[in-house]
Amino acid sequence: MATYRAIEHSSSKDPNDWGRAMAVALKRLLEEAQTDRSYLEHQHLIGQDIVMRIEAEEGGVCVHLSWRPQNQDDAPKDEDETAAGARDDEGSSEVAEGSGRGG
Repeated sequence: MATYRAIEHSSSKDPNDWGRAMAVALKRLLEEAQTDRSYLEHQHLIGQDIVMRIEAEEGGVCVHLSWRPQNQDDAPKDEDETAAGARDDEGSSEVAEGSGRGG
């Protein structure tokens, strides 16, 4: 499945001030996924594992989010999965293309 990523900056190094940056990054993450799958809405994130990384910047932090949908069989494949499938199906002429957003 595809892995989606989003980032947002916060002008504060205080964790109490990072909520807006996390919310904006989460919204961008879903918007990126919607380019592949037009029906995705916020409820599709419930029960999903979303990885967050906080990196220090001058005067604040950068919030990085990544999401690889779980248990969603209709999600686009990563390029790595597509290539692996092509190797497994050497005789097959059909190979599914990935989203180009994979890790």
